[in-house]
Amino acid sequence: MSNKIIVQARNLALSYGSNAIFDNVSFLIHENDKIGLVGPNGAGKTSLIRVMTEEEESTEGTLHWSNGIEVGYVSQLNQVPEGQSLFQVAINELSDLLDLRVKMTELEKAMESSEAHRDPQRLEELMTLYAETVEEYEKKEGYGAEARVRSVLKGLGFTEEDFPRSVEVFSGGQKRRLALARLLLRRHDLIILDEPTNHLDLTAVEWLEEYLRDYGGAVLVISHDRYFLDKVCKRTFHLEQGKLEEYSGNYSRFLQLREDRMMARQRAYAKDQAEIAKIEAYIRRYKAGIKSKQARGRETILARRQRIEKPVERRSLKDLKFIPHIPSAEQVLVTHDLAASYPGKALFKNLNLTVRKGECVAILGRNGVGKTSLFRVLLGELQPEEGDIVFGMRVKPAYYAQEQEELQGQQTVLEALRQMRPMTEEEARTLLGQFLFRGEDVYKTVDVLSGGEKSRLIFARLFLTGANFLLLDEPTNHLDIEAKEALEEALADFEGTLMVISHDRYFLDRLADRVLELEEGAFTTYLGNYSDYRRKKEELAQAKAEAEALADEKRKKMANGPKEGAAQRKEPTKKELSEESREKKARKITNPWKREEAIGKSEKMIQELEARIQELTLLLGDEETYRDGDKAKALSQEFEEAQEALAKAYEEWESLMESL
Repeated sequence: MSNKIIVQARNLALSYGSNAIFDNVSFLIHENDKIGLVGPNGAGKTSLIRVMTEEEESTEGTLHWSNGIEVGYVSQLNQVPEGQSLFQVAINELSDLLDLRVKMTELEKAMESSEAHRDPQRLEELMTLYAETVEEYEKKEGYGAEARVRSVLKGLGFTEEDFPRSVEVFSGGQKRRLALARLLLRRHDLIILDEPTNHLDLTAVEWLEEYLRDYGGAVLVISHDRYFLDKVCKRTFHLEQGKLEEYSGNYSRFLQLREDRMMARQRAYAKDQAEIAKIEAYIRRYKAGIKSKQARGRETILARRQRIEKPVERRSLKDLKFIPHIPSAEQVLVTHDLAASYPGKALFKNLNLTVRKGECVAILGRNGVGKTSLFRVLLGELQPEEGDIVFGMRVKPAYYAQEQEELQGQQTVLEALRQMRPMTEEEARTLLGQFLFRGEDVYKTVDVLSGGEKSRLIFARLFLTGANFLLLDEPTNHLDIEAKEALEEALADFEGTLMVISHDRYFLDRLADRVLELEEGAFTTYLGNYSDYRRKKEELAQAKAEAEALADEKRKKMANGPKEGAAQRKEPTKKELSEESREKKARKITNPWKREEAIGKSEKMIQELEARIQELTLLLGDEETYRDGDKAKALSQEFEEAQEALAKAYEEWESLMESL
C-alpha cells in the first residue's frame, strides 16, 4: 500500500436536528487502497459518502484532500445525454484522448500547409509540438481507446448490438450500468461505488471484480455482496451505531476480527462491572462505620471513574424461521419437455427436471434469459408453450417475487400481515417484532418502506403460509449483510424444499445442492453449490480447449498425409456401432422410480468418493505416511483408483440426468 494519503477525515459528524447519523468519524485513505464500507441498512453509509462527495455538508469535523485529487462517484453520472448512442456516451468519457486526437489532426494539417513550408522555423516548432502530442497520446494509450470502451461495456453486460442504440431506449437498470461504465472509463485517484453489483448478472460481477482489483486508483465501495467484498477489498470500514471502526483485510477477515473485538469488549465490560460492584459493596458496608472516610474516598473515586460502555447487541433476524405446516412427498416437482416463450422470443425448451424433498436447486443465467419466467410457468402465472408440470402429493408452494409486487402500497405493515390470516393485533405485533418491525413501525404504509423493510415484510407473510416448497427470486436483494446471514440460517434449517434464483454467491455456496444454468434456451445441471459449479465449468472449458487443440493437431496431420509405414486407425464397423448403440440403450433406465433411485445412489457414491479423496489427500500430505513405504504405496494406489471411480461416477450421474 502506498503511503501517499488521498484524503484524511477528522471527527466527522452528521445530524438532522436531534437525530445523529454518525459522530466522531476519522479515517485515512491511501493511494491504491481497496476499501469496503459495510454496516446495517440505515447506519449512515450513503450519508457518509454524500459528505465525502460534497453533496452534503458535515455538522462537525473536516475532510482534507491532497492537491489535485480527482474523485469519481456514480451518482454524478446518472444524467444521460440525449440523442447519442451508447458507444458515443461511453467514449465521450475519454475526452482528454479525443481532444488530443483533434489537436494531432490540426497539427498535421498545419504541417502540410504551404505557409509552414515557407517558414522552416515554424515547421520545426509544429513538428516538435506534434511529436510531444503523439507521445502524450501514446502514453495515455489513445490508440486503444475504442477497444477499452468495448471491453468495459461488454464486461458490464452490453452487446455489440447495443452500441449503436440511442441511450433513451435503455431501461433504468441498463442506464445505471452505463453510469458505472462511464465512471470506470475515466481516470480517477479515487472512485466511490454504492452497491455497484445491483443490476449486474454474475458474469458482469466477476468481470467487475477483476477490473477493480487491477484498478490503478483507490476504491471505496459500499456493498452487501460478501463474495465481491472478499475478492476486491483489502481494508474494511464498519459503520454502526454512528461509529466507524477500521479493520485490515477483506470481509471474511473483518468478521473474524470483529468477533474477537466484541468478545474482548464484553470481557472488559464484565470485568469493569465486577470491579464497580465490589467498590459499591465496600461503600455500602463501611459508609456509616469506622471506615467511613475510606468509603467516602472510594465513592469519590467511583464517581470520577470512566466506565466501559456496555457493548450494544445488534438488532438482527436471528430468530427467523420457516416452518412447513405439513411435510411434502419425496418427489416434489417433475417437469417433462417443458418449454416457454414470449411473442417473438423463445425462453427455454426441453426442461426435464425432478426436484426432491429437502433439496435446494439454484437457477443461474444472465439477466433476461427467462429464470423468473420459469418460476411463473411453474406457478401457473404464465402458460407453457409445451410440456407437463406435476407437483407431488401434499406440496404447498409459496413465491418470493424479486419486484415485491405482491404488496399493496396503501396498506399498513400490520394490515399486510393480518391479510394472510386472522389474528389479533398483539399476535401480529409479536410476529412482526421477530422481523424487526417494532413500535410505530407497524403503522407505516407499504409505499414508504425501504426495499429491505419490504423484504422483511414479505418473509413474515411467507412464514404464515406454512409452505413446504419455497420459490425465491433474488431473496437477498435489499437486505443488509446481517439480514442475509440470518436468512441463510433460516433456510439452512428449513425442512422443506427450495428453488432459488440468486446472484449472491455466498448465499448459493451455503444452500445450493444443485445448479441449473439456463443458457441459450437450454438448461445444464451441475451437482453441488456455486463453487462446485464454477470449478466444473472451468474444468469443462479447459477440457474443451484441449479437445479443440487436439482436433487441430489431428487435422494438420491429416492434411500433411499419413507418415510412411504408419499404422492406419481402424474405423468401427456398422455392426460394432449398432452393438454399442444397443448397449447404451440397454443402460438407459426408463422406469421413473428406478431412475430416481439410481440417481440417488449415484449422488451418494459421488459424495462418498469425494470425501474419501479428501481424506487420502490429507494422508498423502502427511510426512508420517512416508515412513511406511508399503502404506504410502497403497494409499497412492487407492487415491488413483478413487479418482478414476469418481470420474466414472460423474459420467454415470450425467447420463442419468440426461435421461430425465
